[in-house]
Amino acid sequence: MSTINWNKIANEAASQTDSEFNKQIASLTNLNITEVDTFIKESNISNADALKVLKIIDNATDSNNNKATAISTIENGVNFLVKLASKIV
Repeated sequence: MSTINWNKIANEAASQTDSEFNKQIASLTNLNITEVDTFIKESNISNADALKVLKIIDNATDSNNNKATAISTIENGVNFLVKLASKIV
């Protein structure tokens, strides 16, 4: 499995529409575009902040406590994470 370049995705997200962003997130998960759109809207999070959360989660060197602390500092980050988890489990 290849490593996801979150910095590249974050830079590209700045110029993407919500639709393009949702397509990209859907392609990285098993979610469809409608599901991605719904949970991002429900989470009330910006695309840039959603990417920050995903980047933190992907960081294998950080402990879960450090990840939780970092995500809690992102506006609506915890809400986004809860919505994402509810779609996976």
